[in-house]
Amino acid sequence: MSDKQMIHDWQEKVRTTYGEEARLYDYLFSTMDNFYYRYLETTVTKGLRTVPLAPHLWGAKSLEPSMVEALKLTNPVAKKGIMELAKSVPKSQGPAIQLGLTVNVEELTADHGVIHLEATIDWGFPEFQDSARQQKKKVTLRYSDLAQFRKELALKLEETCEIFL
Repeated sequence: MSDKQMIHDWQEKVRTTYGEEARLYDYLFSTMDNFYYRYLETTVTKGLRTVPLAPHLWGAKSLEPSMVEALKLTNPVAKKGIMELAKSVPKSQGPAIQLGLTVNVEELTADHGVIHLEATIDWGFPEFQDSARQQKKKVTLRYSDLAQFRKELALKLEETCEIFL
């Protein structure tokens, strides 16, 4: 069998496995679920799964009420904000930070797609809606075939989640 034939057969196998839109979403969501375990699980939030948050927007959010654990984040902007939160809100009021990982699907097909990934650290307790008290990292994945989608999705998620290190 020639190399061209082997490549063609492999591409057909990938297309058959992931070619349907539902299977693409399943793959996207299961990959994201693996990242929640590594980056979003906290002392109180476990077993996160991807959920719809708005039209074309999916992801998960978690809360970390332990300021000691929250301060383990090394992102300098977030760390400074978390320290301010810990100093300004009494422990009796239960200060917390919110972590989030979302994906906004612009287009997701077997042939091409555009996916916007966003990771957020939010110390705007208790509303979590003040953009001045958030640190975000946004990454876009553009792909032109299924092999590229499968190869780059985890890499782009990893790049997005660098904010949590």
